[in-house]
Parts: sequence; structure tokens; C-alpha cells
Amino acid sequence: MKAVVFDLDGTLIGAPKPFAQIKDELAEKLRKMGIPEDKIGNLTPMYESLLRISRETGIPFGELHSIQVALEVERIEESYPFEGARELLEFLKEGGFKIGLMTRSSREAAVKALRMHDLLHYFDAVSAREDVPPGELKPHPAQLRRLLETLGVEPPKTLVVGDHGYDILPAMELGAPSVLITGHSEGRMTFDIPSEPTFKVANLTALREMVERLLSTYVIVPAYNEEMTVGDVIERLLRYFRREELVVVDDGSRDRTGEIARSKGVRVLTHLVNRGLGGALGTGIAYALRRDARLIVTFDADGQHLVADALRVMAPVAEGRADFSVGSRLKGDTSQMPLVKRFGNFVLDGITALFAGRFVSDSQSGLRCFNRECASRIRITCDRYAVSSEFIIEASKAGCRIVEVPIKAVYTDYSIKKGTNVFEGVKIALNLLFDKLR
Repeated sequence: MKAVVFDLDGTLIGAPKPFAQIKDELAEKLRKMGIPEDKIGNLTPMYESLLRISRETGIPFGELHSIQVALEVERIEESYPFEGARELLEFLKEGGFKIGLMTRSSREAAVKALRMHDLLHYFDAVSAREDVPPGELKPHPAQLRRLLETLGVEPPKTLVVGDHGYDILPAMELGAPSVLITGHSEGRMTFDIPSEPTFKVANLTALREMVERLLSTYVIVPAYNEEMTVGDVIERLLRYFRREELVVVDDGSRDRTGEIARSKGVRVLTHLVNRGLGGALGTGIAYALRRDARLIVTFDADGQHLVADALRVMAPVAEGRADFSVGSRLKGDTSQMPLVKRFGNFVLDGITALFAGRFVSDSQSGLRCFNRECASRIRITCDRYAVSSEFIIEASKAGCRIVEVPIKAVYTDYSIKKGTNVFEGVKIALNLLFDKLR
């Protein structure tokens, strides 16, 4: 992340007067102007409704808009910053982040609120209602796009924070990670729209804790003879993750895997001989722990994972709801998953559950996320593919909170050949049995 963009009302500040009351007061003033009830409508949302009323009645829009602005400014007089707002902004500013504000409020009301609460100096750019054409106001992505151009930051490097779908939809459209604040009731809009934020937190204090975890996220990519795919996988990961925290473990490759990875400027750890998936992941996780990683993500090098799914798998651990999350292909879109792999996974899931004391629907998934505490408790003894089951068993025994997140696996002829087959599955099962029964 290089920038954080906040919404204002319901995200950073609240006020005793709800927007429903503002809407009622605006409707009453419009009635007093002689505007018929059928022209007023329900005023949802207010700004666009005033544009419509101006077109239908011929009343200058500026005259109507000034009423709304006056009501907003009056409401701001009683506003207050939410707990943790100033501390979060100070933390981000000290961390060198660009900070932007994107609001549907009028500029007069927004600036007044920021000045009242001594928050204005934290912001590098403010985008209010009047700063974009009406058709570009959020939830249209153009308002966010313009703001990011002003900040000089790309969407994937920006965290967008809001309390409503109107804040989240522009981020989704542009590919920016987003956070929905769920615990603020004051200042929230009077209607909801569906959206899919990357993360959810209750309040700004929880958001700061989550950001601290995100700022120390290491991605471990085990790779053995993956010259065909490793470069593209790294490029896709670099859209969201920092170069110095992306770690490729070249597990004794006999091709150009290590050379290609190094050309991307990421950290490459090299095994002189092939030690297997467990050995590669063990090396990568140990490295990340030595670097004080707060979150550790594992991501296959064969191209079968989507980076968007990596963010989804990270979410419950980053938010503090879980210690270990597993991306489950069986809970997601299985349309591309070969039947033989589904059956093999089912058998291995059963054996894993026998030792772990809990069932995980896709124990062999290569997309996972650990927090530091859970990763530190896991003892890896399996060098080969059985390590996937071992993670579940060890995490369960250590008391880690485990969750599954639905993901989609992208199967190609290449990834199918590189993955486990029936014979490999039998070996995994036997290795796991022998190892755990010793």
C-alpha cells in the first residue's frame, strides 16, 4: 500500500442527526418552495434527486443545492470524530502514506468537519461532491480514479475505506483493496447496496491493527522447474505485494526458474538439491519469521491461483478472526477441477481429518495464510506434498483458529501435469501415515 482513501461521514466522523432527518428537512423546505410532492419523491439519493427536480421544474440547480449544503453544514456543527480516527491518520502519515478523502458531501461541509476536528492537515487531497461532474460521483469509479491521479498512486496500491457500498463499488471496479467499517451507525446512508469489500472491521482501532498486520505480509512461492509460469505469477503478485516481501524458494530447479525470479527483483532462496514442497515451504516460512512477518501467505508457482483469491484468503487472518486460513477449491468454483483430483482430495482430506481432529474440505490447497503466532507453532517434518496435510494437523493441535475461504483454481494442461496425480496421492497418504504414526 502506498495510499489510503477514506470516506467521511460514517467512516471518520459521525453526528447525532441522521441523514434520514436531513432528507425530511430538505423535503419540507422544497414543499415550502411550492414544489409538488410527486416531483420531490423520496430524495434518495439527495444530490441526484435535486438534479432531477431542477430539470423537471426549471428551478436553478444552484438554488436547490444551496439548501442541501446549508443543512449539511448545520449538521456538521454537532459532528465528532470516531474513536481512533486521529490516531489512525497519524499512524498513516508517519508511515509515509498518501491520504485522500472521497466524499459525496459538499466541499463546504467536508472541509468544515476536517477543520473542526483538526484533521485537514492529514489529507493530501480531498474530492468532494462539487469536484466531479454529477455522473462521476461515487459509486461511479471516476471520482476515485481522479483522486488517485491527483495522489499519483495506482489502484492496487491503494486501500479504500468506507462504511457503505457506495465507497466499496469504485474500489472493486478499479481493482483497489477495500475495507468496510461495520460498527459505525452514525453518519451511515439510509439505504444499502450490495458490495464485496476485501476486508471488514468493526471500527477504526481494528482497522489500524489490521493495517499493521498487512504492512508485514510475506508471500512464499515454492518453485521447482517453473520457468514457464513463475515470471507471470510474480508479476501478478507484485500488483498488490511489496517486492522485498515476495519470496520465491527455488527448490533445486534444473531450469531457469531462479534466474527468472531474480530478474523480477524479488527475494530468491535457493536449495542446491530438490527437497520437495515441504522443504521449500519450510525454508520460506522460516525466512519470513526471521524477518518478523505478521502474516505469511503461501502461493503456488504454477499459475493455478488468482491473486484476488490470495486477498480473500488473507482477510480473516488480517482482520484477526482466524490464525490460519485455507483457500478451498472444493467450496469455490470446481467447474475446472478434474474429477480424479476431486476424488483424490477427498481421500486425503479424510486421512488429514483423522489426525487433525477436524475436517478441512481442501487440505491439499497451496493457497494459505498464517499469522505469526500460528506459523511459529507449526513443526514441519514432511519434505514432500504431505506437508499440506501436516499444516492442518499441526495448526489444529496447536489450537490455531482455522477457517476455509472459497477460491477458484485455474487449471491448465500445464498445472494439471505439475500437480498431484493418483500415484502421488497414494504416496502422500502413505508418507503422512508413516510420519504421524512414528
